Amino acid sequence: MFLGIAIVCDDYFVASLEKICDKLNLSEDVAGATFMAAGSSAPELFSSGMSLISPDATNEIGISAIVGSAVFNILFIVGATVLCAGQTLELDWRPVTRDCGFYALAILTVLLIFYDGEVRWYEGLISVLLYGTYVTFMCYNTKIMARMGDKWSVKPPAVEKRIEIVETPPPTPMLRRADTRRQSRRPVREEVQDTLDAFEWPESPSAVPLHVLSLPWRYAFYYTIPDCSVFGSEHRYGVAFCMSIMWISGISYCMVSWAARVGCIIGIPEVVMGTLVVAAGTSIPDALGSIAVAKAGEGDMAVANAVGSNVFDIWLGLGLPWLIILPSQPNGRILIKTAQLLPSVGILFGVLMIYYFSLYWNSWRLTRRTGAAFLLVYVLFAGYCVLFVWLQDIYDLS
Repeated sequence: MFLGIAIVCDDYFVASLEKICDKLNLSEDVAGATFMAAGSSAPELFSSGMSLISPDATNEIGISAIVGSAVFNILFIVGATVLCAGQTLELDWRPVTRDCGFYALAILTVLLIFYDGEVRWYEGLISVLLYGTYVTFMCYNTKIMARMGDKWSVKPPAVEKRIEIVETPPPTPMLRRADTRRQSRRPVREEVQDTLDAFEWPESPSAVPLHVLSLPWRYAFYYTIPDCSVFGSEHRYGVAFCMSIMWISGISYCMVSWAARVGCIIGIPEVVMGTLVVAAGTSIPDALGSIAVAKAGEGDMAVANAVGSNVFDIWLGLGLPWLIILPSQPNGRILIKTAQLLPSVGILFGVLMIYYFSLYWNSWRLTRRTGAAFLLVYVLFAGYCVLFVWLQDIYDLS
C-alpha cells in the first residue's frame, strides 16, 4: 500500500497538479508551497483524513503519523542525505530560518489545540488560515530573502583577491518534495516520455523485487488514470486529478484501517503504529528521493526542504481534515488521548532545536558527523516508542 500510494502521487497526482499550476500561472515559490506541497504530502494528508472516518481507527493514528513523519523528515532524511552526499553541505541561513520559524509556530499551534484533549472544527479552520500566512509569505519570498541579506551566511575560505563581490546572492530556491520523489523511482528523463517506460524490466538485479511489487499498481493506474504528462494528454489533467484523488483516498483508508487492525492483533498501540509504521511508510519515498538528489550533488536543497514540508503536514495535513469532517461530528468536535501525543509534540520541538542550533553552531554547515548524530537520535526516538510507549506502556495506552 505504501508503494501504491507513492506511485500514484508521484506519477499521476503531482503531474496533474503541475498542469494546474501552469494553468493558474503560479510562481515557483507559491506553487511549491501550495499545490506541489499537497501532491508530495498527499499520503500524510489523506492518512489524517481517513483516520477520522475509518470505523477501525481513531484520529490518534493519523495525528501520530504526521508527528512521526515530521521527526522522520528532519532526523532520518537529513541524516541520510548528508551521509550520502559524501561532503559537507553548506546551507543558506535565510530559508532555513524561515522554515524553522514557521515550523516552530506550527508546533506551538498543535500543542495549544491538543492541550484540552479536544479538537474542534474551527481549530482546523485556524490551522488552514495559518498555512495561508505561510503561502502569503512565499508570495514575497524572493524580496524578503533578498532584504534579509547574507550577513550570517557561510563565507568561503579566505583567498587573496582584489575584486570584491558586493551583490547579494540570489535566495536558495525551494525544492519541492515532488522533485525528490521522482528521483527515487525514475531516472532523469525528457519532458515528453512514454508512460510504458515504467514497465520496462530494470537493469539492476537489486531493483527487480521492487519492480515486481509495483507492477500490479502500475497496471491498475495505467488503465484508470490518464497520464497528463504525456504529449497529447495534457488537457486531461482534470480527469487525472479526480481519479488520483479517488485512488489516494481508497488506499489511505485501507492503509489506516489495516494498520489499526494489525496493531490491535499484535497489541501495538495506534500511536506507535502511526508514529513508526505509517509515518515511515509514507516518508520513505521522500527519503529515497532525497538520497538520490544528494548523490547528484543537490543535497543542500534536499536538506533545506525537509523542514518546510513539515509546515504543510501539521497545518494543512491536520487542519484541513478537521475543517472538512468535524462539522458533521456531534458538537463539531472529537476527543483525543493526549497522554502520549503531548510528549510527542514536545519531542518535535526538541528535534527542531537540535536541528537549528546544530546548524548555527557549525556556521550553517552540515557535516557527515552531524548526519550520523541525527540518525542516532532517530534510532533513540524509535527505541523510546517501542520500549517505553509500547512495551512498558508508560502512558497507559492499552
